[in-house]
Amino acid sequence: MPFRRSHAIKRSLRTLVAALLLGIGLVAIPAADPSPVAGVGPLPDCRFDDILTFPRDYDSGPTTLVDHLLTLGKNYVPPDLVPASRAGIAGGGSVRRIALRDLRALADAAAANGTPLSNISSYRSYRQQRILFNGYVNDYGYDEATTFSARPGHSEHQLGLTFDFTAPGDTGLTSNWEVTPTGGWMARNAWKFGWVMSYPKGKTDVTCFMYEPWHYRYVGRDVAAAIHESGLTTREYLWDHYTQIDPATGEPIPTATPTPSTPASLPPPSLTPSQAGATPPPSTAPGGSPTATSPPTSEGGTLFGFAPAVVVGLIRVLALLAAVIGLGARRSSRTRRSRGR
Repeated sequence: MPFRRSHAIKRSLRTLVAALLLGIGLVAIPAADPSPVAGVGPLPDCRFDDILTFPRDYDSGPTTLVDHLLTLGKNYVPPDLVPASRAGIAGGGSVRRIALRDLRALADAAAANGTPLSNISSYRSYRQQRILFNGYVNDYGYDEATTFSARPGHSEHQLGLTFDFTAPGDTGLTSNWEVTPTGGWMARNAWKFGWVMSYPKGKTDVTCFMYEPWHYRYVGRDVAAAIHESGLTTREYLWDHYTQIDPATGEPIPTATPTPSTPASLPPPSLTPSQAGATPPPSTAPGGSPTATSPPTSEGGTLFGFAPAVVVGLIRVLALLAAVIGLGARRSSRTRRSRGR
């Protein structure tokens, strides 16, 4: 009988150790990598509002949507800005480090084709966009200015991932740039390097801005390929696959987890602007890395302050411990009864 009791105790201890190891493994399982979400409803019309876009953490920059409706806010300043010249792009200005490698690959390919790139405008801060936009309002009036220039906080240039490209030696932007050698090459090839035209021809009703063949933003090679294949505009695609905001309430969608869719008369040709502006204010000094006030990050839901995977793991551990304790109690009871017989 003592041998049987000792054997039962050993088996219970082995079961307990196994339960603890299983529970630790479950708790240690990281949450799954974020993935694209299903659309959160129809693409909003081109109405004006100041809803903070979501997600808008810096890691989600390539797929963060900004438009007339959604804003980055005043404090969005990417922390990893570097001089665009490091990628072989003439014209000065800054770009986020995360896009630098693909920007260099784009610039090298364009130069090899005999159509090298320069830029009229790249990163601009909230303050710089405000100065630029107010200048256009003074010149053209508010309604017309909003067809080609973004209100402060609503410009893709604030992401630090957007360029108004041109050819070296060009001093302005023209609406027929896509038919030039450099513009035509960009229209056919930029997506292969992760860069997409934000405001293509004939899409003003969904992009909310006039046609801008020079305006490209970086979304990464995989997303750029998906946008190119889909035939959607950048705004449509990002809304359908990444944006998690309720356009009616302005609140983030709590159940979705992302990984990171009116024509007007144009200004005179000599002043043809882009959303970023044809003649932007001085940009951040090359090489500068502004101190950023980090915007709210995209986080998954929690239970009592713990990630769901951790809570599930703890529950399973407790359940296994309860089973082990119950098994030990039953065996102990049977042992006592057998002794009594």
